[in-house]
Amino acid sequence: MLVSFIIPSYNSAHTVRRCLDSIYALSLKQFEFEVIFVDDCSMDDTYDIVFEYQSQHPNITLLRQPKNNRQGAARNRGISVAKGEYICFVDSDDAVAEGIVSAIRLAKEQNTDMTAFHFASVNEQRVITSEAEKLSFTKNEIFSGVEMQNKHAYWCSAPWGYIYKNEYLQEVNYPFTEGALYEDSDFVVVHLYYAQRIAYSQELGYIAYYREGSTTHSTSYKNQADYFLLGSRMLAFYTTIQQDIDSHKRTDDGIQQFADGILEGAIHNVTMSLKRLFKLNTPADIVRYYKRIDSHVNRRVMYTDPRMYKYAYGWSKLARLGFRHEYLSILTNSCLLIAYQLYVKLKK
Repeated sequence: MLVSFIIPSYNSAHTVRRCLDSIYALSLKQFEFEVIFVDDCSMDDTYDIVFEYQSQHPNITLLRQPKNNRQGAARNRGISVAKGEYICFVDSDDAVAEGIVSAIRLAKEQNTDMTAFHFASVNEQRVITSEAEKLSFTKNEIFSGVEMQNKHAYWCSAPWGYIYKNEYLQEVNYPFTEGALYEDSDFVVVHLYYAQRIAYSQELGYIAYYREGSTTHSTSYKNQADYFLLGSRMLAFYTTIQQDIDSHKRTDDGIQQFADGILEGAIHNVTMSLKRLFKLNTPADIVRYYKRIDSHVNRRVMYTDPRMYKYAYGWSKLARLGFRHEYLSILTNSCLLIAYQLYVKLKK
C-alpha cells in the first residue's frame, strides 16, 4: 500500500464529510491508500458519520479511543496500525488537495524521509486568509531537514505539512505528546533534525480551515500551561542536539544554527506562556495553571538553567524568585488578572 491518511477527530460532525470527500476525490486508486480515522470519544455524530462512510469504502479503518486523550494519542494510535509506505496526517476539520498526490509520488520517486508541499489557510467561507510562500527549488533537489530550515527558511510546525516515510517514523521513534495541546510542534522539529532526505512540491496539497474559538486559540489555563510545556520539551531536545554537536556525532553545516533556533523557540514558548497569565479567567485558573505545569516538569530546573538565564535574563530572575515564593507568585499574577479585568471594563 502506498499511503495511509491518519485523521484524529473530536466532535467534528460538521466538517468530517468535507475532509473525507476531499480524500476520496483524489486521483489515487482505492487500493493505493487507506484512511485511518481515530475518534477521540466524540460526543456528537462523528463516529456514526464515519461508520456510514466505511460501509461504502472498505479501505477506512475506524478506531475509537478508550478515553479522550487529545490529537497526539490519536495520531500515535494511527501510526501503530498504518500499513502505508508513507503517512499523511489530516485534521478532521481540514481538506486535502490534488497536489498532495504529486507530493506522495515525489516521495516514492526520490525515496525521501519527508516531503514538504504547498498549503494554504482559508476561513469557513473558503476565502484564503494566508498562503505558504512557494520555494524556488525544483522537485528533483533533495535536502536534509537542517538545510531546508536554515537555507530555505521553510517552516511548518503542523505535521500535516509533510509526508513521512513510515519506516523513517519507526526508526526515529519520537511519538506525539499525549493529553496536551501543541503536541505537534516538537514532533516536526525532531523529525526535521533527523531527516536526511527531504523534497518539496510546489503544488497545493493541503487546505487548513481557520476557525474562531478553536482550542488552539483559547486562553484557558490548559492552553497557556501547555504552551509552557511545549517550551520545556523543545528545551530538552535542544540539549540532545547540543550533546550531538559536542560529541561530534553531528558535524554537518548549519547544525549549531538549527540548535540555536530550537533554543530561542523554547524560551519564547515559556516566556509567552507566563506573559499570558493575566488573560486567564480567575485566580483559581492561575493555581490550576501552575499545578498542570508542575505535574509534568520541574520548574526549578528550568528556571535555573543557564541557557534560560543567558537568553532571557530579566524573565529568569523574576521566574526563579516566583518559584521560591510560590504563593507570592500566584498572588501577584492574580492581582494582575484582576487589574486587567478592571481595565477592560473601564475601557468599555
